[in-house]
Parts: sequence; structure tokens; C-alpha cells
Amino acid sequence: ASASPPGWRRLFHVVAGSSIPLAGIVFSETFMIWALAFLAAGGLSLDLVRFRIGWLNSLFLRCLAPLLKEDESAHITGATYMVIAALLVFVLYGREVAVPVMFFLSLGDPAAAVVGKRMPGPRLRQKSPLGTAAFIAVASGSAAALVAANGIDHYWAIWVGAAVAGVVELASIPPDDNLAIPLLAGTAMFFLGT
Repeated sequence: ASASPPGWRRLFHVVAGSSIPLAGIVFSETFMIWALAFLAAGGLSLDLVRFRIGWLNSLFLRCLAPLLKEDESAHITGATYMVIAALLVFVLYGREVAVPVMFFLSLGDPAAAVVGKRMPGPRLRQKSPLGTAAFIAVASGSAAALVAANGIDHYWAIWVGAAVAGVVELASIPPDDNLAIPLLAGTAMFFLGT
């Protein structure tokens, strides 16, 4: 896999990532928690097993090369982190927080990457503040669309959550954006009140 995530990876991030909050609108919270627990356990198990079995890891990396970052050969994948994060926000904060924060991640993160890479100017931790602005704009747009479509009820902390998600993406908090963005934005939204 190349060091910079290719278009396929971004597309996968948008489609797979958005399928989680879309399912969260359609299905019950209980169903989502069980489904995400199953997916998280499966993803984590596969990652841990492939780290110990060389041929399995090679096969995994060969088959999924367009979707993986270089360091995912020896690290838990972003997709596994995304499912774990989704499970945690559904369990801890419920549907009204989980649905928007997972859209912030699935749509805002690729927007930040695309805009940030193309824009000249200063960099903060190898990231462009203009990428962060794109993240916040897309996250806010997804929140507005969700509210307009009655996907979730409106509450003011959703806008704070979009901004927090953008700042967290810029800060690149370890171990992975896919975990940090939903958890920190979700925590801010939850404590500010839905």
C-alpha cells in the first residue's frame, strides 16, 4: 500500500463509514450494539490472528492493498478502529450522538484529506488548517442534512461536535483518528446535552 491513502481507500471510508450511521437511523439501538459488537470482535480477532500468522497477514495485505495504509501491516486497521468507535458511542451515548459523529468521521475525514493535500500554505503536524475547515464544513453539512431529514432531533451541541471532530482530526490523537474523532466529539456532545 502507498504511504498516502489512494482514492479507493477514501471511497471505502465514505461508503463503509456512512453505512454505520445510516443503519443507526433505520435499525434499533439494541440491534446496532449487537451488530457492531459482532463486527468489532471479528475485526479485532482477524487483526490479532494475522499479526501472528505471517502467510495470513501477507494474504490479507495483498487482497486489501488498495484500502490499507502502509503501517496497517503491523497495526490494527482503521476499519477495525471505526467499528470499535461506533460500538462505544452507541453504548455510551446512544443513537442521537452516535449517528451524527459517525457521519462526521465518514464524510469529514476524507474531505479534510482531499482539501488538505491540494491546498498550499502552512501545515500543522503535516495537516492543513484548510483541510480542518473542510472537515468542519462537511460535518456541519451532514448534521444539517440529518436534522432536515428528521434522521435525528436538533440540538445545539451537534454543531459543537462538528467543530470538535475537526480539531481532533487536525490534532491526530493516537492510536487512530477513526477512534479518537467519534469518541471525543461524542463525549463533548453528550456532556453539553442532547
